Amino acid sequence: MESENESPKNNNNYVRYMSNPKAFTLKKWFVELLEHKYPPHDDIIERVAVSLTTENDLKQFGDLITAVFERGYRKAIDDYKGQVEKLGLKITVGTEPSN
Repeated sequence: MESENESPKNNNNYVRYMSNPKAFTLKKWFVELLEHKYPPHDDIIERVAVSLTTENDLKQFGDLITAVFERGYRKAIDDYKGQVEKLGLKITVGTEPSN
């Protein structure tokens, strides 16, 4: 009887990981950001990961993902703040970004 670690499925996942280890990192990042909306994007994320040939490529791509997420989050806060201020309330959320 095969143990769980020796199953064909686990072996296939390990082979896929070894052939494209950066995909594992990207998938982890995107799963954390997108949660249940991640699955439709799995294939493209795996293909993008192949093009990230160096660790610096991966770092720079991670920095890009972070910048996009932070900008979207800040825009949502600013939009909400604008709507609240139209109601006559003044709010401050955190500190203003330096960029």
